Amino acid sequence: MIDKNSPIPVYYQLKEDIKNKIDIGVWKVGQCINSERELSDHYSVSRMTVRQALGELVQEGLLIREKGKGTFVCEPKVKQKNMMSFSELVNKTGRNLKTKVTVLEVIDTPEELVQIFSEIKLYRINRVRYVDEEVVANEEVYIPCEYCGYLNKNQLEESLFKLLESKGYGIESCESSLVAIIMNDELKELFEINEQVPLLKSHNINFNSEGKVVYVEDAIYRSDKYILEINISQREGQVK
Repeated sequence: MIDKNSPIPVYYQLKEDIKNKIDIGVWKVGQCINSERELSDHYSVSRMTVRQALGELVQEGLLIREKGKGTFVCEPKVKQKNMMSFSELVNKTGRNLKTKVTVLEVIDTPEELVQIFSEIKLYRINRVRYVDEEVVANEEVYIPCEYCGYLNKNQLEESLFKLLESKGYGIESCESSLVAIIMNDELKELFEINEQVPLLKSHNINFNSEGKVVYVEDAIYRSDKYILEINISQREGQVK
C-alpha cells in the first residue's frame, strides 16, 4: 500500500490512503480510527510518519483528536477557497442546503455605509443558511435597490450571486475582514444550539469587474462546520 521507492513522500501516501478509507466508509463519521501504533505496524512506517499524516488530516478538518480517547472522523465541513456562492459551494458537495429569509426590507443607507453607497435606498436582507438541517451561517446583506428591482423572499432562497449576475452585477472580487467571536445567548438561539461552538465573523465588500461595490455582507459562520482558505502571495517586485 505504501511505496517507499516512490518520489511521493511516504506520509503523503499514508494520508491519501486514510482519506480514501474515510471516503469509502471504512471509517465513518464519529468513528475512532486505528491508533498511531496500529497504523505504524499496519503500513510498516514510523510513528513520526503516521503523526505527520494524521496532523495534516486534523488541520484539513477530516479528523479530530480527543485527548485520552483517540482520533475520530469528523463530519464533513463546508470548505471555501475561492470566489463562489455559498449555495454553489454546498451543492457541489452533494449536501442539502436550505435558506430561510428572516428579513427583507427597504431602508435608508445606514450612517456606517454612506461612504460606500451614498444616501440611497438599500435592501437589507437577513438569511439563515442550513446545511443538512443544521444552521451553519447567518448573513446580513445590504444591496442598492436599483441593482435588483423588485425582490421577494422566494428569490432570495436561491443563490444571491446568480441573482445579481442575472441583473448584470456579477461579483469579481471581494475585500474581507475576519474575526473570531464568542457565542452568547442570542447567537445560541440563532444557531439553534445550546452548547458553545466556535464562530467566525466576516465583513465582506463585494465588487463587480469595474470595481463598483455591488453589496456589503456581514456573515457569521460556525467554524466547526465551515472552513475558509486564504491564499496570500507576495506582490511582484517586493523585497524579500
